[in-house]
Amino acid sequence: MTQGLRTWGWDENWASSLEQFDVDAEPARVTLQHRDRWEIQTEHGPRTARLPTADPSGLIPVTGDWVACTPGPSETDPWSILGLLPRRSVIRRGAAGESRSAQVLAANIDRLWIVQALDTPPNLRSLERYLAVGWESGATPDIVLTKSDLAQDLDDAVQRVRGIAFGVSLWVTSVADPSSFEALRASLDAGATVALLGPSGAGKSTLVNRLADADLTRTGEVRTGDRKGRHTTTGRELFQIHNGALLLDTPGMRELKVLALDEGLDQAFPDIEELAAQCRFRDCSHVSEPGCAVLMGVREGRLAEDRLLSYRKLEAEAAYERRRVDPRARAAQVSDHKTSMKTLKYHPKHQRRD
Repeated sequence: MTQGLRTWGWDENWASSLEQFDVDAEPARVTLQHRDRWEIQTEHGPRTARLPTADPSGLIPVTGDWVACTPGPSETDPWSILGLLPRRSVIRRGAAGESRSAQVLAANIDRLWIVQALDTPPNLRSLERYLAVGWESGATPDIVLTKSDLAQDLDDAVQRVRGIAFGVSLWVTSVADPSSFEALRASLDAGATVALLGPSGAGKSTLVNRLADADLTRTGEVRTGDRKGRHTTTGRELFQIHNGALLLDTPGMRELKVLALDEGLDQAFPDIEELAAQCRFRDCSHVSEPGCAVLMGVREGRLAEDRLLSYRKLEAEAAYERRRVDPRARAAQVSDHKTSMKTLKYHPKHQRRD
């Protein structure tokens, strides 16, 4: 029944997950999310779907999700989404602005392409942030550098990015050189899902169109003054291209707030983690402790100070988020603070001198 969905990533494990739902439920994959409607790919082709209640008790489907559905009473009626199949990977960020909520960007992604344009010098700190979020998602991140023909010093830019891209594939492309897309196209597997993430104007939609050899999504020009892009992609949409790969285009982001980072931070900064293993104290914060191998690495020029500052910033943001959502983490911070205050009271400079 689901043979046609295999080209959209369906497999036996998904089939086992579907068994928890009604016997008449059919699988479908979300290809586009609207405010209260979803475009889904079913065994019978693309359909529109909706949630059967305005106050769903489960998770809200996002692009890339596999869902259990039932058809509408007639051919033209929307399908009803009964529930989500367990996600294998999830790309999350903190919601933009002052909101403290989390935003799920995409689900069930195999690879994440972090896209950055070279018409301006590469932003290494931004790439580190994207890498931490990418590793945390459960997908495998790559870095794709676009507009290489506009780089002031291409070799230097690529070398600087390689310096922070540990264990990550790096691709360099340019619309002025069509052959630069061939290696990237050859890396795509049929049925595998690749999400593109990056700021506006980075060239994500152009990448999708070039790899598909078709105008699947709109593209736009960047402003000449600051090289900032205009939003041409307004939703997260999943496309199937001619070789069977699945590309998920996303709108450009002005900020990427991290949520709690566990494995993601370690995998994005393996050089710091390797040095940290040599620190004298296991709970070393790499700020001022004696015997800190990380600080020694900075002094000896083996680790860039900016990279350490970036690590500390992401670590602090993730710790704040962890305390915000986990009562045990908040309680542990309060306990540590009380212990510090008690210890400080007995510091020599606070003792009375007769």
